[in-house]
Amino acid sequence: MRGLYVHIPFCRSKCGYCDFASAAGQEDRIDDYLAALAREASAYSGLAGSFGTLYIGGGTPSLLSAAQLEKLFAALAPLTGPVAGLAESTFEANPESLDAHKAALLKSAGLNRISLGLQAWQDALLKKLGRIAMNSDFLKAYRALRAAGFANISADLMCGLPGQSLADFTLSLERLLDLKPEHVSLYALEVHENTPFGAAGVKEAPEEAAAMYEAAAGLLKRAGLPRYEISNFARPGRASAHNLNYWDQGEYLGLGAAAASYLGGERRANTADTAAYARAAISGAEIPLQYRETLSGRAIRAEKLMLGLRKTAGIELQDDIIIEFKEETRRLLAAGLVEMNGRTLRIKEDRLYVSNAVFREFV
Repeated sequence: MRGLYVHIPFCRSKCGYCDFASAAGQEDRIDDYLAALAREASAYSGLAGSFGTLYIGGGTPSLLSAAQLEKLFAALAPLTGPVAGLAESTFEANPESLDAHKAALLKSAGLNRISLGLQAWQDALLKKLGRIAMNSDFLKAYRALRAAGFANISADLMCGLPGQSLADFTLSLERLLDLKPEHVSLYALEVHENTPFGAAGVKEAPEEAAAMYEAAAGLLKRAGLPRYEISNFARPGRASAHNLNYWDQGEYLGLGAAAASYLGGERRANTADTAAYARAAISGAEIPLQYRETLSGRAIRAEKLMLGLRKTAGIELQDDIIIEFKEETRRLLAAGLVEMNGRTLRIKEDRLYVSNAVFREFV
């Protein structure tokens, strides 16, 4: 089954670290954007019924009003059928724009998984990040989701933040675990040029982040959320099915500005220009693309390896990959970065944080 990704690029404000395709202060464009999404979705009517997962990301999807959320779900219905019938349906939310009413609406729409942004427990760190929601806002939103009946909540945490100590990070994780989420995603701060942090000269802290990752792996495992992918930890049966499809090189359709698709061996991504996307989709013109490429031969096998190695379970190697990457695999085994069990290749657990050193072998 394919995955369906829908991008909602609107935010109330831009966080200092954010390098995603998002736009702040453009709420007046949301209705036109939803109309464009409906038109784009209709162009893929031939794929109706082929989707097993749905992921609505951003941006800040929870910024949409109740009426706008209903428009969104109506636009997707011809492709997905009843959302409740999907194996997994995820909705990204920020605490400041999620209240009890919206939580209930999302539940009644059939969504069964929420990804809620925390990033850090300390309000001082959240302010440094440019976050609107503080600790109390996260708690209020989390409790609203539980009250609405959500039994599958994922929370995001960040490490290696400016001024963040190992003690700060450990406290953030411990307080989050007290709430018993089903899934935790952990990201080290990356500073990109086209972000407020990049403009301000904020520096990354890779050594501190690595120590935090190491501490997190142990804490999360003891709490019943073992790592299943480089940055993701989940209770049994709660790993993200949508993301696993990416890492298994499965097909997916992306709708919206900047959304990427992988269909029929072709990769492509819509323009990140929200206005250009909306104009083209509404008029029925071809949506401008950021890129379009068809992988084949060594390139598609290398990608399969790199995606599969993101999973802690690793990847079972087929004969073509074994032959193609024999020397690269030998070097990685000799360096102690990977291990082989039968035909399954995996990155060693204590080397996951330096996984880029493994991936470089296959580029």
